[in-house]
Formats: sequence, C-alpha cells, structure tokens
Amino acid sequence: MEVRLFTTIFIAVFVVPFAAGAQAPTGEKSSHSSTPQDSEVNDIATAAMEALRKGDFRAAILTLRKLTTMAPAVAEFQANLGIAYYSSGRPLDAVAPLRKALELKSSLASAHYYLGISLARSGNCKEALPFLEEDYPRLNDQRLKRIVGLDGEGCARAVGEPYRAINYLQWLNRDFPDDPDVLYLTTHVFSDLSTHAAQRLLSVAPGSHQAHQLYAETLEAQGKNADAAAEYRKVLAMAPRLPGIHYRVGRLLLAGEPDSATLEAARREFEEELQINPADVDSEYQLGEMARQARQWNEAIEHFGRAAKIDPNSPQALVGLGKSLVSAGRPAEAVAALEKAVQLAPDDAVAHYQMSFAYRRVGREEEAKKHLALYRKAHDLQQHVNQDMHLGIVGNISQPQTAEPPE
Repeated sequence: MEVRLFTTIFIAVFVVPFAAGAQAPTGEKSSHSSTPQDSEVNDIATAAMEALRKGDFRAAILTLRKLTTMAPAVAEFQANLGIAYYSSGRPLDAVAPLRKALELKSSLASAHYYLGISLARSGNCKEALPFLEEDYPRLNDQRLKRIVGLDGEGCARAVGEPYRAINYLQWLNRDFPDDPDVLYLTTHVFSDLSTHAAQRLLSVAPGSHQAHQLYAETLEAQGKNADAAAEYRKVLAMAPRLPGIHYRVGRLLLAGEPDSATLEAARREFEEELQINPADVDSEYQLGEMARQARQWNEAIEHFGRAAKIDPNSPQALVGLGKSLVSAGRPAEAVAALEKAVQLAPDDAVAHYQMSFAYRRVGREEEAKKHLALYRKAHDLQQHVNQDMHLGIVGNISQPQTAEPPE
C-alpha cells in the first residue's frame, strides 16, 4: 500500500507526458523528437499517462509495453514502464526498462531514482547502494527521500556493512527525527552493532580489562550489584588508573544497604575517582549529595559548587547546590543557582519545586507560587509520560502511586 500510494503521487512530479510536443520535467530534455509522431503513438501515450495518473498500473504496463516496442529509443517511455512495474509491486521487472532508460539518457533523474529502489526491493542490494547513496542527498521530495534512505539502510545491513547503514541512519535521523520506522531501526542497528562488538571482544581478548568491564556492566544492568562490583575490582587490579571505574563501584555501594561502613566505602571510591580524574562531575555530585543527606551543608556546597564549575550546564549540580544553600541559610545565593537550573531544564519538576522554595525564603511569594504551579504541571506531565511508556511496553497501566514533592 505504501509503495502504490507514494508512486501515484510521485508520478505527477517525475513522469514525462507522452503526447507529441509535450515538455519534459525541469532538467530533463525530452527525446520525443526522435520518435515517429503519428496519431497511434500519441493515442497510446495518452492512454498510458491516464492509466498512470489513475493508479491503474496493470493497464499502464500493457500500453507502455506496446509503446516501448513501437518507439524503443525513447528514454521516457522506458522510464515510465519501469515506474509502472515498480508501482504494481514488480520491482524485478522494473529493472530492465529503467536500465534501458538510463542508457538512452543518463541524465534522466526519475529513472535513476526508481532504478535504485527497484534494485533494492528486488534483492540486488550490492548494485543498489551506489544509486541510493547518490540519490539521497539530492532528493527534494521527502516521501521518496524517506524510501531511498530506508532502502539504503536495509541494503547496507543485508550486504554485511553495518557502518554503512549508520550513514543512512544519520541522514534519516536528521531529516525524519520523529519517524517511528527510523527510530525503531536506529535502536536495533546500534543494538546489533553493540552485540556484535561485545561478542568479538570476548572472543579476541577474553582476559582483557575491557572484557571484564563489559561483563561488569552486563551484571550491573541485570541488578547483580555485588557480582558487578567484584568484576569492576578486577578491572582496577589490571588498570588501576582507568577513569570511571571507582565511580561505578561507589555507585553500586550506594545502591546497597546505606549503613555507615558502606557510605564510607562509597565516599572513598568517589574520592579515588577524583584523584584519577579531577574533572569527574559525577563523583563531585555524589559526594555533594552524600554530604547534603548527612546535613553537612558547607561540605555539600563545596562539592556541588565544584560540580557546577566543571559542568556549568548541569541542572542536577545546580539544583543540589541550590538545595544546600537554602539549607545552610543562604537562600539569596540559592536563587541564582536555581534560576540557572530552571533555564537549563524548564521541564524539570524538581528544579521548579526548589525554585519555589527558595523564592519563598527570600519573600518573593508571587514567583514562588508561579514555580509551584510549574512544578505540578511538570510532575503531572512526567507521570503521564511514564504511564504512556508503560502502556506501550507492557500493554496495560497500573494505578500510579502518589509522589511526594522532592526535597
């Protein structure tokens, strides 16, 4: 259905009228002058054109086959026969007349476009790819551009060139960022690449620190935190200065029972990470959050302040800084940090709630009410998004729990 509907529309743009003396599309000079201009040819050409316009591809094919027999040297006749075959769901039959059209007139853009997608749809991917790669950047018609891009991505994977497929996905995500097919394929192509690379890594270097890190990440994703931490420690034994690993261990420790020994161990991991990478914003943030929860306001302000300095565009760090400043009795300073956080993340419910709280502390009641309303709006929106995602994945919606306002 997609092919037939699309082609019916596209024919009006690219198909050359057959009648004698008719003008070719822009940039495509008609070769009618080389054909016998008798009334029979004109009558058949007119009938074929009418069949194409109506989407009666069976009738169009019959008349166009007769026409290409009577005037085999007319490139436009050959091109339209190929288009009619493609439109009727016969891409393999479309290839020969489209090739012939390009032999007769290499500049015939419509024949070039349809030959590429006909080759792709008929399984001749290796031959189709050069056509599709050449056509995608120069196409203005968005419907054909999308088909060419999707066919190119599929062909690249079919011939075992996944990185060539990524080129098409980059183009498609730029031109069709919200297209469900594009998003679905992007998810699967990168997932397949990840799986393939992981299998190869485990095959060629099973004892490497990279292999242990990959295994640790897999265990972490499965919720096997103790096993994951043990694997990360193997990584550190092999590569003690590798950035990011101490942070991961610290994060896993925080996910466990929050007793004093565990918290102290996690703190040491984050501090070790900062010894390796002083610009690690995540470790600074975690240390700030740990200090804030321990009501050590000044220490929290220092860590959140460093995190915000490392990454001035981190709403999370700015919100943490704002919370700590309010708690330390410095609401006027908190306002500046939180105003920037709200600017950076206008849909962040927590940022709006903390902004409301800080405004109330400095006596700006009207602005506090405004941000409290924005908090409720953002919170409700996120609840709906979560419910929609749940519905899309599992097919039903559980009753949402009532969320308490953020601290």
